[in-house]
Amino acid sequence: MANLGKKNGVYLARFRYQGKEYKRSLKTNDRKSAEAAMHRVEEALHRLAIGLIQIPTDIDPGDFILKGGTFTRRPILRQPSTLDAAVDEYLSNIRHLAESNRYTIGVHLRNLKKHLLNKNGVPLDRIEQRDLEGFLQARLKERAHTTVSKERETIANFFDWAVGYGYLEASPAENLTRIKTCGDLPPFRTVQEIEQIVSRGGLADSEAWALWDCLYLTPSEIAEVLVLVSERAKRDVSFILHAIPAYTGMRRGEVLRLRWSDIEFNQQSLIARSKKQSRQTVETKRRIDLHPELKAILLDWQKQRPQGQFVACDARSLDPLTPKEASQRFWQPLRKTKWCLASRKNRFKIGFHTYRHSFASNLAAAGVDQRMIDEFMGHQTEAMRKRYRHLFPKDRRSAIESFSLATNKT
Repeated sequence: MANLGKKNGVYLARFRYQGKEYKRSLKTNDRKSAEAAMHRVEEALHRLAIGLIQIPTDIDPGDFILKGGTFTRRPILRQPSTLDAAVDEYLSNIRHLAESNRYTIGVHLRNLKKHLLNKNGVPLDRIEQRDLEGFLQARLKERAHTTVSKERETIANFFDWAVGYGYLEASPAENLTRIKTCGDLPPFRTVQEIEQIVSRGGLADSEAWALWDCLYLTPSEIAEVLVLVSERAKRDVSFILHAIPAYTGMRRGEVLRLRWSDIEFNQQSLIARSKKQSRQTVETKRRIDLHPELKAILLDWQKQRPQGQFVACDARSLDPLTPKEASQRFWQPLRKTKWCLASRKNRFKIGFHTYRHSFASNLAAAGVDQRMIDEFMGHQTEAMRKRYRHLFPKDRRSAIESFSLATNKT
């Protein structure tokens, strides 16, 4: 007998075999995927009951049943690789993913290597679960839970790959503690609001930096930053990397994928192309109205870049910028200014995401319909909408003032 359970949002398979109860994580929060996995469990239990299959002596019955009766111990096919070599090989094997996603994965794994510095040159099978748990706990002191949760996922995928390639018999990341990310995201805040919170003291550096991740800029502040960038940029593409997201709310990857053929000057619009992590081979598109000021900027930029297909590229180059190059050129004009927090650690008050926050927030503050904001921004979750919903002042006041509890006394 088998039944489906759930813990911390993740589905579990519960079943009994030969008088012993087993509980195994199905590693999914999708109901249909969990039901499909349970069907395999029930089929394996039935085949065991009627003698069609047998559990090998060196295989755990719970694992065997969870795999639908097809689980076999994976032989070690290769000599254990070092962490350094394995990471390099893994990154070369995920070229099918979007470049921005590969860059993020690379950052996560570099962080792991930095933490496990004394184990970078040892065989991969010397890395234990406690090493990885230590890394995650150290990161939680520096980063938001959502960020560490993504790093945990990267680590799990990396070690699953190592098992699949025969470098390991089992993944040390299989049972890593889950990072809870539930709860509402903090609202977007102005520079003044964040500075006021920081000035009260008592915050760790990581807490203060997390506040700046919630920054949104007013139109006048954005104009100030654009002037600063145009004056201090060592490469002219830096200004474009600030101007496009400022006027459109586009993500970094969308800016780097933007082609001249995506800009419809006559129709006063441009097309943003996005690749979601869940379906890297599928490109989604959305059309954003072209601001007159951005149109003038892009027309002038086109005269400076008469060759090439991509909008964001360096002088004398036809290739698009890599995510790393884009970040370097984006932040360079902000170093040693009031927008820089810690230059050596690449800590800045402003990032690509700041313009995206600001774009949505300023539209909301201007009273633009939520549906129109969603259309410009692309996919918007309810949790994200709540972060700038407080900026709909007229809607909120009219809603709260729509009734009265006062008693009319004559």
